[in-house]
Amino acid sequence: MRYYSIYIEKTRDFYTYASDDENLKIGDRVLVSFRNKERVGLVLKEEKEQEYLFKVLKIKRVLHEELSFSSFFIELLLWIKEYYLSSFDQVFSTAVPSGIKIKYEDIYRVVKVETLFNLNQVLDYFFSKIKVRKKTLVDRFGKDEFSLFLEKGYLKDLDGWYCLDEDLDCDREDLKKYFELRKEVGRQTLEKKFDKKELDKMVKNGELIFERRIKSFDDENLKKCCGTEEISEDTKLNSEQQRVKEGIEKSNKKHFLIRGVTGSGKTEIYIQLIKRALERGGGSIFLVPEISLTPQMILRFKKEFGERVAILHSRLSQNDRAKEWYSIYTGDKRVVLGVRSAIFAPVKNLEYIVIDEEHENSYKQDSNPRYNAKYVGIKRAELENAKVILGSATPSIESYYYAKKGIFQLYEIESRYKNAKLPEIEIVDMKKEEDQFFSEQLLIEIRDALLKKEQIILLLNRKGYSTLIQCEECGHMEECEHCSIKLNYYSSSGSLKCNYCGISKKFTGHCSKCGSDKLSFSGRGVERVEEELRKRFPVNIIRVDGEVAKEKDFYENMYNDFLSGKYDIMIGTQMISRGLHFPNVTVVGVINADTIMSIPDFRSGERTYQMITQVAGRAGRGEKNGKVIIQTYQPENYVIEKIQENSYKNFYEKEIEKREILFYPPFSKVINIGISSEKEVGLEEYCYVVLKAIEDENIEIYGPMRSLVYKVKGRYRCNIFIKGSRKAINEYKVGLEEKIKKIESKNYRIVVDVDPINLI
Repeated sequence: MRYYSIYIEKTRDFYTYASDDENLKIGDRVLVSFRNKERVGLVLKEEKEQEYLFKVLKIKRVLHEELSFSSFFIELLLWIKEYYLSSFDQVFSTAVPSGIKIKYEDIYRVVKVETLFNLNQVLDYFFSKIKVRKKTLVDRFGKDEFSLFLEKGYLKDLDGWYCLDEDLDCDREDLKKYFELRKEVGRQTLEKKFDKKELDKMVKNGELIFERRIKSFDDENLKKCCGTEEISEDTKLNSEQQRVKEGIEKSNKKHFLIRGVTGSGKTEIYIQLIKRALERGGGSIFLVPEISLTPQMILRFKKEFGERVAILHSRLSQNDRAKEWYSIYTGDKRVVLGVRSAIFAPVKNLEYIVIDEEHENSYKQDSNPRYNAKYVGIKRAELENAKVILGSATPSIESYYYAKKGIFQLYEIESRYKNAKLPEIEIVDMKKEEDQFFSEQLLIEIRDALLKKEQIILLLNRKGYSTLIQCEECGHMEECEHCSIKLNYYSSSGSLKCNYCGISKKFTGHCSKCGSDKLSFSGRGVERVEEELRKRFPVNIIRVDGEVAKEKDFYENMYNDFLSGKYDIMIGTQMISRGLHFPNVTVVGVINADTIMSIPDFRSGERTYQMITQVAGRAGRGEKNGKVIIQTYQPENYVIEKIQENSYKNFYEKEIEKREILFYPPFSKVINIGISSEKEVGLEEYCYVVLKAIEDENIEIYGPMRSLVYKVKGRYRCNIFIKGSRKAINEYKVGLEEKIKKIESKNYRIVVDVDPINLI
């Protein structure tokens, strides 16, 4: 008898069950009795204990009709639970789409074609299935292909019927697959037509094989099933790209960081590595931030890998997501392109995990389980003996530090693909400008580009028209009733909106307190800048932000329209700062470089550098030279200076020096504990109860302190910030959950965020 730790769906704990089934595996779904009801469980691990003080129930049976998972996958989920201090239920529901059932098909097939010539009605039936008329083959493959098959001698002519000549070495996989499938007959079909005892006898004699296998979604589509699409030819790599590609392939290391300037062709390297893996039967996962999963990227992968690629993103319907996930699970698709949650895709024979734009915050989930797909990817690669490749023009400080220390193998590409030049960057001090929207230099560059029929991209990372509306008579400012934040005015929809809870109400043009129509609008947003831009330039302008991006097919239409030249200027938020390749864009303008830099967060300088450098990289990606104008009120700030120098290394040296002095990551690990309540009264006192419960002399604790945005969605929020060495934090986490459980209260919510990205 063996004992197993079982996870029962929608519970928080694990339970012990017994089984004498030697075929039971970690990752199997099983049926168990739980609180006098039959429930589905998941086998997590075999327990070492053999004696228990309680009665151990036996597992009833293995559920072959349910998804099962590899032991590697289960180990990964357990690691996420322990590392991010989440419940297994939260981890499992995030990693596995709900409602997916395994579809099996039972088939009979003949062993050899020669067997068909035995005198037997069953075999005669199989023979009738594998010979086809000329018209059927022509309809299936085309007239020219059919003629080629005859010319090569692939087909055997049987008085006007054709079957595959198995004595010849046919190099056409699609043709072979076509006839292989015709040698199979479904169990129900054959057992209706012939006696079951006769079929069992033929199976026993070796004339037939009975087989149960997982059914693919695409089995009814023979063309897809045959895999007739070809992988496209390789793009020729330059010497730098080839050096990186070969280095990764030949290296015994498993972790890599590619720091390549914008437009250096990192994607070409990734694609060729994935292709070589695919040729060996290996699979790959390619992760991109949500805002970088553009139609451009999807089309590229479809072109390169055809039906072998699965696309996973948040805009998929539940049914489409299930189909894609299932096709990966069955092995029909071995290449996955997707966003954060695609790191859990059940890829067979995983060889590569590529995390593009690895510095992006969107790889970190902001709800339970608060995992970071980058670190989950590194752990998964370790478990499955795969290679993980991080790539960015502006890597996170932590990743570049690990690369400099040799934990990651570092490759750097300093020149653009096809020798395109990096854009010239000019800094404009807005304190010296009369126009609060556009500097004189930016206006000159825009005019010159328009006269040359070139395109322009302008960045302002603020949504809406105005971030602040104030009554000039009574001084009242419109504020969200659920959040301690001022409402944004959106001119396009005529509404006031909260960017935290999403509440929206109609803008009447009058003060909600005194009714006056004398209102002042300050804090310019992207809609206001668009309005001012249209006054100056009567050209076609497209705005790209969270409001318009909600429209169906917006990304695809935007990309195609701008690429074709329908629009002259694109203005938008950070959504346009990466993932877009427009060869005719020669001018990029950053309207206000200070929007992120002013946030009180130790990563604000890093984020500013990354966002501006990335959007600057949209300029001059073709044969034409690019120019970038950065408007700022802090031209002397070291972040702005390093952006102009176009030197990531110089920025890194300055930033890492600050981090070491202040003992911030990568020199430490941090945890943020958020405490919130619908009632403000009593929150501060409870925060000190939490503080006392979690104190530890081996780590640094700061707070409790109010969150920068104190009230969100009707809840008042405070934080306790924890910092310590990697060793100290790992030891501290072991007992943290139990300490918090002892002081839990229904009136307060406690959220533990390990390796937080957002401290607001």
